[in-house]
Amino acid sequence: MRGGLLGVERALFWTLAFAAFAAAAAGLAARAADRVAVNYEQSRNAYAIVRVLAPDGPAGMAAAESALVSAPHVTSAAPMTAGRAAALLSEASGETIDPENVPDLRLIEIELAPASSQADVSGDIVAALAAGGVTAEVIEAPDASGGGGLAPRVRSAAFWGSVVFAAMMAVIAWLAARGLAARRREMVTVMCDLGATRSQTAGRIADEAAVLGLYAGVAGGILAAIAGVIVLLLAIPGTTLNTLPNMILPIDFIPIAAAPLVTAIVAGAGARAAAGHFHGQAARLG
Repeated sequence: MRGGLLGVERALFWTLAFAAFAAAAAGLAARAADRVAVNYEQSRNAYAIVRVLAPDGPAGMAAAESALVSAPHVTSAAPMTAGRAAALLSEASGETIDPENVPDLRLIEIELAPASSQADVSGDIVAALAAGGVTAEVIEAPDASGGGGLAPRVRSAAFWGSVVFAAMMAVIAWLAARGLAARRREMVTVMCDLGATRSQTAGRIADEAAVLGLYAGVAGGILAAIAGVIVLLLAIPGTTLNTLPNMILPIDFIPIAAAPLVTAIVAGAGARAAAGHFHGQAARLG
C-alpha cells in the first residue's frame, strides 16, 4: 500500500474513500429514515379516539370507560381532559388555546394493541361499547386513501434516494479508477509488447485498483460509522455508548459492510475498462 499511496494513487485512494463514505452515509440515513417511519406508523396505528354519542352526561362517559376495560384491541383508555385537548389543538394550529375555552368534548383516548390488517378494530370496539349500552364512534388515523400512508412513502423515497446517490458515487469511483490505468499506461504498453493478452493486462491493472478500492472502502465505511454514531449521540437525548447496541439492528450494518466490496468491484471495473482500451491502442500501434 505504501507504493499505492503516492501521487495519483494517493488522490485516487481518497477519492474512492470519499465516494464510499458518501454512499455508506446515504445508506445509513435511509436506514434511519426507515426506522423513524416504522416507529411513527406503529405509534399512529396504536392510537385512536372514542367519541361518546349516547347516553348523555357523565353517565355515558362512565359507561363507555367501563365497556372499554374489556373491549378487544384496547390496552388503555382515558378521558380527554380540557388541558389535553387544548394542548393538541395548540400543537395543530400553532396558536395557544386556553383550556377554559374548550367545550365538553366527550372524547376518550385509547391505546390499541397490534392487530392484523384484516381485523376490523373500529367495528369490534364499537360493538363492545354497544354491548355496554353506549353509542359511540371510533376515530382512527386515516389510511392511505384518507390522506394517511405517509410512512410507506417516506420509506420508499429514502430507499430509492439512497440507491440513486450510491449509483452516483459508484460512477465517480469508476471514473476515478480509470486514472490508475492512465497512470499505468506505460506498463500496459510494455505488457502488450511482451505478448500479454488484453485480458491479462487489464486484469493486472484491475487487481491493483480493486485492492486500492477495498482499502478505501474500509476507510470510508469506518468514517461513515463514526459519523453515524456521533449523529445518534447528538440527535437523540439520553443516548450513550452503552445504549447504542440496543438501538442498532444487524441490518443497519449493511451499508457499512457493503462499502468496501462495492468500491473494490467498481474500481476494478473502471480500471479494467481503461486498461483494455489502452492495450487495444498499443496493439494497433505496435
